[in-house]
Amino acid sequence: MNAKEYKDLSVKEFTKAAEVYESDEAGIYKLCKQDYPEVLAELEKEPFTDLLDCGCGTGPMLTLLNKKYPDKHYTGIDLTPKMIEVAKRKNMKNVELVVGDCEKLPFADNSFDVVICCESFHHYPDPQSFFNSVSRVLRPNGRLVLRDMTMDSAAIRWLCNNVEIPLAHLIGKGDFRIYGREDIRKLCNNAGLHMESFEKRGFCRLHCVVRKPAESAKQYTNITSSYRQSRNIYDDVLTQDKWWSKLYIRLFWSGVDDNMIAEKVLSFIPDDLSGKLLDVPAGTAVFTHKKYSAMQSADITCLDYSEDMLSQARERLGSLENVKLSQGDVGKLPYENGTFDIVLSMNGFHAFPDKKAAFRETFRVLKKGGKFIACFYIRGESKVTDSLVRNILAKKGWFTPPFDTAKMLKKRLEKTYDLTDFIVEGSMVYFCAVKR
Repeated sequence: MNAKEYKDLSVKEFTKAAEVYESDEAGIYKLCKQDYPEVLAELEKEPFTDLLDCGCGTGPMLTLLNKKYPDKHYTGIDLTPKMIEVAKRKNMKNVELVVGDCEKLPFADNSFDVVICCESFHHYPDPQSFFNSVSRVLRPNGRLVLRDMTMDSAAIRWLCNNVEIPLAHLIGKGDFRIYGREDIRKLCNNAGLHMESFEKRGFCRLHCVVRKPAESAKQYTNITSSYRQSRNIYDDVLTQDKWWSKLYIRLFWSGVDDNMIAEKVLSFIPDDLSGKLLDVPAGTAVFTHKKYSAMQSADITCLDYSEDMLSQARERLGSLENVKLSQGDVGKLPYENGTFDIVLSMNGFHAFPDKKAAFRETFRVLKKGGKFIACFYIRGESKVTDSLVRNILAKKGWFTPPFDTAKMLKKRLEKTYDLTDFIVEGSMVYFCAVKR
C-alpha cells in the first residue's frame, strides 16, 4: 500500500471507532488508557504553557490535562474528522481541535512547549516527516513524549511488521509499523532532536522522551571554549593572587573580594552535614576543596559542563572518597526530584545560557526544606561593571545574558523559597534560601 492508502485505512478504522472510543465497548482501544497516567507523570516533571496532542482521537488525554491544568492552552490534531467531531462535543475551554495530518503539522514554528503522541505513531507511513514536523513546531528545549508499541527483540518486531500488521489490514486496521530504540534514535538524529530516554514499560509499551535542543547549545559551546582558553588564569582572577587580578577587581568590580564572599557562602554549609550536596558548577574547586575535605560525612556531587574545569577540580578533590565529579548540564540535571539536601552554585548563574531551566532544575532536585546557596553577578549595581559584562565578558562567552537585578532575583526566589540571607556586595549577590 502507498501512504495515502494507509491513511485512508486509518481514517476508516477510527471513523467506526469514534462514537465508542472512550466507552466500555471500545475493545482493544481501552488499552490506551494505560498510557494516560504515565504521560501525566512525565508532564509533571517540567512546566509548560502550550501543548499539542498528536493523534488526539476524541480527546481523552486532553480532557484529563484540561481538568488538571485548566490554565494551560491545548491543541489536538487528528486525521479522522469523526474523532475531532466527537472531541468538540466536550466543549473544553482553552482547547483547539484540528483535523489534520501529523506528518505535516499545520502550525507555526516554535509553537509548543511539549508534544505528546499516544498510540498513534505506529499509524504514520512517513515517520521521518512526523519527527521533522515535531522538531519544527517545538520551542527550543521543548519535549516530545511518545507512547506507542514496541518489542525488545528485533525478530519479534520483524514478525509484527511483516506478518501481524499485514494480517491486521485485512480486518480494517491502519497500522503501519512498530519501532525499536535505534529506529527512534535515527529518526531523532535526522530531525535534529535528542532522544533523552527510551524505555519498554510493561509487556510492549514504548515510553520515549525526545528533546529539541535549546538555542543555548551554541552558547554552551562558546562558554566551554572560553573557559578552556582562560583555564590558566581563572583561579588567579577569582582569588586575586596576582597584582594584575587585584587591579582588575579594583577597577572593574569595585574591589569586591571573592575570597570573602566564598568564605561567607560556604559558612552556610555545616561541616558535619551528613546529607547530599550538589555543587553546580563545580568549577576548579578553588574555593571548595578545603571545605569538602572537612565534610567527611557528606555525600557530595560536583557537576560542571566544562571538562577543563573538572580536570582541575579532580586534581584538588580526587583523593576525597565522598566526592563524585561528573560532566553535565544544569538545565537537564540527571537526578530524581528531591535528591539533595543542599544545592550550591558559586559564580555559575551569570554564565548559564538557559537560566530559566537552571532555576527550575536546581529547585526540582532539592528536597523540601533543603538549602539553595549561591553567589553570582547581578546587574544594576555598577555602571562600570555592567559595561564590562555587556561589552567584553558576555561577548567573550564567560557571561551569558540575561541578568537579574537584585530586586528581580529576590522576587524570583521568594516565589518558592524562604530567604534566610540575601546580601549584595558591589555587583555580586550571595544568599541562602530554604525550599518551601
